[in-house]
Amino acid sequence: MKLLLTILTAITLTIGLTAKPGKGGKGDKSGRPSREEMIKKFDKDGDGKLDDEEKAAIRKEMMANRTPPPHILEKFDKDGDGKLCDEEKAAIRKEMMAKFDKDGDGKLGPDERKAAMAARGKESSGKGKKGEGKGKGKKGEGKKKEGKKKES
Repeated sequence: MKLLLTILTAITLTIGLTAKPGKGGKGDKSGRPSREEMIKKFDKDGDGKLDDEEKAAIRKEMMANRTPPPHILEKFDKDGDGKLCDEEKAAIRKEMMAKFDKDGDGKLGPDERKAAMAARGKESSGKGKKGEGKGKGKKGEGKKKEGKKKES
């Protein structure tokens, strides 16, 4: 009986140690698809790798399905449909270039891009400069918000 229990324990441990953890559905905990799923979906030539065109297709799909943060929608969604049309996206690009393209070449270089990303992080977390990104909606909207804050 001891021999049988020892063998069963050894088998169970072996299986437990060699088994790979399950993913419980698509991708990891953040809801992203796994690398294998992405390759399966976008690897058009079937070589098991993603070339530049295949990666561009991924980026295009991800951007199409992405919802902008609320502060961006509040500021740039002029028609109020909860989405950014091409004209509204162009307004964002124009503002970004005016603010961060220090050398005026029409492109964001590595340092300029880094500064833009740092500012974006501050803005979305609410740690930007006082008044930045707020109260720029419809007329009088910012004043109303400030009044509500003081009352509560």
